[in-house]
Amino acid sequence: MKFYTTVATGSAALSSTASATIYQGFNYGSTFTGGAAKKQADFEAEFTSAKNLVGTSGAFTSARLYTMIQGLTTSDPISAIPAAIKTKTSLLLGIWASGGQAGVTNEIAALTAAITNYGTDFTDLVVGLSVGSEDLYRVSVTGIANDPKGVGVDPATLVKYITQVKTAVKGTALEKVLIGHVDTWNSWTNSSNNAVISAIDWLGVDEYPYFQNTESNDIDSAYTLFWDAYNATAGAAGGKPVWITETGWPVSGKTENLGVPSIANAKIFWDEIGCASAFGKVNTWWYVLQDAAPTTPVPSFGLLASSTSDATMGTSPLYDLSCKNVTLPASLLPSTATASGSTATKTGSSSGSQTSPTGSSETGTGTSSSPSGTTTKSSDASRFAASGLFLVSAMFVALF
Repeated sequence: MKFYTTVATGSAALSSTASATIYQGFNYGSTFTGGAAKKQADFEAEFTSAKNLVGTSGAFTSARLYTMIQGLTTSDPISAIPAAIKTKTSLLLGIWASGGQAGVTNEIAALTAAITNYGTDFTDLVVGLSVGSEDLYRVSVTGIANDPKGVGVDPATLVKYITQVKTAVKGTALEKVLIGHVDTWNSWTNSSNNAVISAIDWLGVDEYPYFQNTESNDIDSAYTLFWDAYNATAGAAGGKPVWITETGWPVSGKTENLGVPSIANAKIFWDEIGCASAFGKVNTWWYVLQDAAPTTPVPSFGLLASSTSDATMGTSPLYDLSCKNVTLPASLLPSTATASGSTATKTGSSSGSQTSPTGSSETGTGTSSSPSGTTTKSSDASRFAASGLFLVSAMFVALF
């Protein structure tokens, strides 16, 4: 059994965040599954529900966004911002980077407008800013093979966008914001992307063992697969912080090799990865509070059951989130024989985000090409069959 320094000792992999506040929250898209744009009241309802989730003692007070732009507008600031101000929800901001230069220009316009419009009420809530989400994966050989229509960004162009964002916030209240990028662990360990690592302050990793369908990806193997991927990313990070920007296990959907969606397995994943490992030790944004509004995606990762609107989503989860009496099975306990830890060498999973900034929930392992953030995880097992990678893009569309 490998020794996971990230969990057992709080050493190298997690030390970068140990002295700062540790954030816990969820990913939030800008539209519903039907394509309607979320309004301020919708985001307020979601953020309030997250804070009041039964069993969590109000621990989930942060929101990761995929785009700065309000759904169905060109460059208006997203209404999640005033909702966050009202509910005192911290924000991991997102710039959708796969829409070309015009899209990034609009994202930056929305960002700077938000700084001007909301001032420090907004900027004091910002914990970081991600320029892009799984863009590098989508232009990789594996990403293209899994989804030829996926839209990504090459490392040189991504660095250009990162530089543009840094220039835009210079002299503003967000001048010192920590700027990062979110991608799959395989993208981070690919040396052709080192220029991106050099240009950012932190790395975000999206990791879903469920989608690693070319490996033994049953729930009993999920802990090992997850931390192998995290440690591999940390090994490539050059000492920079690695944040968990997406992870979860589906409560329903189709089986991916040995990965079986179920409420019982989702709870095991929550307990082992969240409660016993990540929560309180590394910044973590779980996927997802609810991805079934109004329709249920396949697979569905939501902690809350389907509802017709955010107003009816409630606070009672599908399984116990309390982290009470949670212990790792003996087979997963870290070895005391290795003090230095180990570096993962798996060929495994990516996270499955979307290729769209809308944040809608796609169902499946596929990617999306829109920044709306609706859950559109289309089951794209073929993409993972080729490499064992879970493409965060599909999930990303779901979130936008």
